Amino acid sequence: MALTARQLDRLVETLASIYEDAELRLLEHIARQLTQGLDSPTWAMDKLRELQLLLARLRGDLASMAGRSAEEITKAILDAYNSGRAGALAELAKANMATTAARGASPIVDAAMRALLEETIGATLGTHVRILRSADDIYRQVVAKASGITLTGAVTRRQAAQKALDAFADAGVTGFTDRAGRQWDMRSYVEMAMRSASHRASVQGHLDQLQAHGHDLVMVSDHAQECEQCRPFEGKVLSISGLPRIDGVRVYCSVAEAYARGYGHPGCRHRFIAYFEGITEVPQGTADPKGDADRQRQRYLERGVRAWKRREAAALDPQAKAAARLKVREWQARLREHVAANDLQALPYRTSTRAAR
Repeated sequence: MALTARQLDRLVETLASIYEDAELRLLEHIARQLTQGLDSPTWAMDKLRELQLLLARLRGDLASMAGRSAEEITKAILDAYNSGRAGALAELAKANMATTAARGASPIVDAAMRALLEETIGATLGTHVRILRSADDIYRQVVAKASGITLTGAVTRRQAAQKALDAFADAGVTGFTDRAGRQWDMRSYVEMAMRSASHRASVQGHLDQLQAHGHDLVMVSDHAQECEQCRPFEGKVLSISGLPRIDGVRVYCSVAEAYARGYGHPGCRHRFIAYFEGITEVPQGTADPKGDADRQRQRYLERGVRAWKRREAAALDPQAKAAARLKVREWQARLREHVAANDLQALPYRTSTRAAR
């Protein structure tokens, strides 16, 4: 079978942590630069003159990160593809079909994996331009707002700068758009791209190996906490080739049609299992709407932890940093309570970003 949700988590966690750590460092760089000489009457002009030095430093960080990112993407996708093939062989062996003469894997497989690697690396490294643009934008916005607001005498320059930085920290580096036009923050976009690519590679390896052994039927797994979009496919038998009936088994639809109808969306944790008539156990009563709601609540709390960590990174003074750290701990406690109360799987990499350094 293709990779499980837990196996996918392990594949994507390193890359996701790398980019979230990069976002925190970006905020720290900006906050540190803006804090210097904050009470000087020439602060605004000084900060704008220093902007290019800050951007050059960030370019260096991103350049050094690019090689590691490409390496992690390549490793994850190839591991996923090979895991999918290995899973198919295990299923065939269990059904005593592994001795079936295998047709050689199509050359398209290698080309498909190369295309997937290039697409994923391109999409991920393409975020670097947006990161630099965001740094430039927020830096200029903070300087402008801190200078403009203080003319009214309502707030101090430090308060104005902190307010602008907090607004940016709450949203994170945003503006990444997927093929469906959905907007993502940087960390979520990178994780989505990596998870989707690893899932596709795993499924491709699984289906390629099954077809190489002349097997055409797969069943969609039953997964707890499933979304409404994928629920109709759980336990359904699909055809890899698209035939409506194989060896007397009527199929629900083809694999390609399932994807066209919304199955396998970004973040989908379902997988295909080789189906053998009379052998494979078909799940019944698969709906788990409460589980889906619990999982969505967990994602919400994880985002809250990350948002307050960004606030901590963007703090201009020790008091603001300490206050943000208290909020981090508060949201972490809420997350732990929710995970424990609903028997969920804790995913530390979604909230622990410093491990990537």
